[in-house]
Amino acid sequence: MFQDVTDTRGNEFEEFCLKRELLMGIFEKGWEKPSPIQEASIPIALSGKDVLARAKNGTGKTGAYSIPVLEQVDPKKDFIQALVIVPTRELALQTSQICIELAKHMDIKIMVTTGGTNLRDDIMRIYQK
Repeated sequence: MFQDVTDTRGNEFEEFCLKRELLMGIFEKGWEKPSPIQEASIPIALSGKDVLARAKNGTGKTGAYSIPVLEQVDPKKDFIQALVIVPTRELALQTSQICIELAKHMDIKIMVTTGGTNLRDDIMRIYQK
């Protein structure tokens, strides 16, 4: 039986030992404290384990997986390090915008691609640094 993650422990984002640049993006986004889904999933994801979690809309699920992904990206490496696949165009655009905002101080590139766009343009963007 699955249950939604709703309990909060009162953690702070600083307790996750995230990169300073990522923390800056988190706080500039206006996120002061992790939501229950973020508290439950971020430490597990940062340890390298898979996470399967469920929470209602607007509870911070995108941050729950985006923060660990961005934390593990190394800006010194010049190749694709992460791929996030979501089921809809709307969610793809929303997720990429959140990642762009969170990573604004990290010197990394975020790219979104959806069906119905010019594949050649996407391929050209992938080959850019």
